[in-house]
Amino acid sequence: MFKTENYVSEILSSIDTFYIDFEQEGYLNEKSFKYAHTLNEHKNLFVALFECNTPSEADEKMEEFVYFCVSHDIPYMFVYGELLTITRNLIRIFAQEGDFDNLKHLNTYLDKLENQITIAYFYKFLRRLAAKNHLRLSHLSNLIEKNLMIHYQRHIEWMIQLIDYIQYSNENRPFPELNHDLCGFGQWLHNAALPYITATSHFKGVGELHHSLHDLASEVVQQCQNGLQNPKHLIHLMQRIDYTSLEIGNEIAILNDMIIIEEYSKDPLTGLLSRRLFEKIMTSQIEIAKATETQCALMMCDLDHFKTVNDTYGHLAGDMVIQNFANILRTLLRTSDFIFRFGGEEFIILLPSTSEHDARKIAQKICDHVAEHEVIFNNIPLRYTVSIGTIPINTQATSYVLKDTIHRYVAEVDSKLYLAKQNGRNRVE
Repeated sequence: MFKTENYVSEILSSIDTFYIDFEQEGYLNEKSFKYAHTLNEHKNLFVALFECNTPSEADEKMEEFVYFCVSHDIPYMFVYGELLTITRNLIRIFAQEGDFDNLKHLNTYLDKLENQITIAYFYKFLRRLAAKNHLRLSHLSNLIEKNLMIHYQRHIEWMIQLIDYIQYSNENRPFPELNHDLCGFGQWLHNAALPYITATSHFKGVGELHHSLHDLASEVVQQCQNGLQNPKHLIHLMQRIDYTSLEIGNEIAILNDMIIIEEYSKDPLTGLLSRRLFEKIMTSQIEIAKATETQCALMMCDLDHFKTVNDTYGHLAGDMVIQNFANILRTLLRTSDFIFRFGGEEFIILLPSTSEHDARKIAQKICDHVAEHEVIFNNIPLRYTVSIGTIPINTQATSYVLKDTIHRYVAEVDSKLYLAKQNGRNRVE
């Protein structure tokens, strides 16, 4: 064992300095760091790691410290940074004093401690990743009409098999198919029979992401077969795999949206989606957003003083204005956005993979574009404006998507639209 009895004050000073730095950065306040009440106990356990007299005592203190960190959800980077601070200071002191024997023992001890900490956190990370993917799978299972999402569901099942293999690799469990052409998802990619889907950049992007994901998975399996010698690298690999998997889900969701828009009934005047499909599509999209961990937003538009247009120029002019607005929406929005003619001069838009901030920017762009252009009816230039309400849809806050859930969102966005009208029209709220 290395000897630290003469360096207790330096160790305590290093730990205190590390904690003060984190407090100044705001990491240890009650709001952003949930574990503040456990820090004193954690600190005592950490100091005890450097007060051991025998290898068996050191092993016992290591196990106690690692268990405490993992069970109390203390962030890995916090523990790693804490360990690194002490290591650097002790190494500097031993090197200055020429105590190379103690330095050698310290390095061995700290390497062992770091490896034990990293492995413990790695398995905790895997348990959470498995739970996330099972939750994604349940959201996909809730879809009434899966369309292309059935293929992403098979991919999630592949992900769960990969995580299961890593968790129990010492039991010689089978690993999932590593050839990107031969897994269930890959076979669908190579045999998809929808020309207007397979020709898109989104479909090509899915293929590239899927290939990359299998390369990463092959490296993970090889690492596991070598006995978890570098758990830190495995955490990095699995984080990349999880991110790539979500990217695949996002791209498949976009392709799925295109199919829905292509195949579902349209409003006869505008060619937009009709109101009767709104609840069905909204329910489906919220479940998909849950499975792919993405945001979405809702927008409601109402043409200002539309009755005046009808009363002054007739219903044909009114129809032309509605068609003009529908064309503006098609021009400014993405092909994966769902545009519904909700009734008369009222429209509702569901924006997948869109934050509240981005939804407001898009709405303002629509509002400005409408105000700057005119419609020509019987050689008469007509100008009109639009009022728009927007809300974010917190998909992760809802366990089940019920009719009441949809109605609540519609009521919320309708109240925002009403506010825009009350505040002078031709604006976004």
